Amino acid sequence: MSNNAIDSLELGRELEEQERFLEALVEYSKAVTADPGNLDALLARAALLAELSQNGAAIEDYTAALAIDPYEAAAYNNRGDSYAILGMHEEAINDFTTALSLNPGDVDSYYNRALSQAVLGNIDKALADLDAALTIDPRHGSAYNNRGLVYVKLGDYGKAVADFSKAVEVRIGFACSYDHRGLAYEKLGDLTHAIEDYTSALGIAPHSVDSLYHRAAAYLATGKVKEAAADYQMVLQVADKRHPFYKLARLELTKLNPEA
Repeated sequence: MSNNAIDSLELGRELEEQERFLEALVEYSKAVTADPGNLDALLARAALLAELSQNGAAIEDYTAALAIDPYEAAAYNNRGDSYAILGMHEEAINDFTTALSLNPGDVDSYYNRALSQAVLGNIDKALADLDAALTIDPRHGSAYNNRGLVYVKLGDYGKAVADFSKAVEVRIGFACSYDHRGLAYEKLGDLTHAIEDYTSALGIAPHSVDSLYHRAAAYLATGKVKEAAADYQMVLQVADKRHPFYKLARLELTKLNPEA
């Protein structure tokens, strides 16, 4: 590696640590220009490009890096991430699979592949990958949450509740898992626990439109009209008018008070 490339790479890393991302990107690019075959510089620039949502450019850098070292498992996983963000899930799955062939214990590649499999409707494969991820890391909150969502799709609401419960146990402040568990409880006919979960979600994220709307609907189903109206009104205050729950909340308030 040339001295110019070394200096630019080191400076780029310092700037990235300082969250001066655009300046860091300039330095990484200087390092790549000075030494196009430098694996570290390509990987550093690729990771930062992905962080800056420039996933097409990140894929190009990961591809160049893998041409230099085709055994860099993390680069396959990271390129797969960028493919998935761009909606290219078949390509993403191929990369996650290659990453796992090189590093069979990579929990991130199992988890990421599961998400792409789920998007493509390959539910059984998604479930198998989430099982594998949780075998490797039994405290992976996001894996529990997403496996719970898979069980919801399969109609197994008991297992969904169990996974959402694990998600909130291992990952404190995981508002969406409370909301998801609330919906699963509703499917099981347990509105009391559903309302408790929506309330817990709102304790973490007070302006969650989904949790406000879900709790309002559950309140209404249990005859608590005043509480439901208050939550529907809050939806109108915090939701974007283009949000589907905004329109539904307005409709429900009109039903509750036709003269308003």
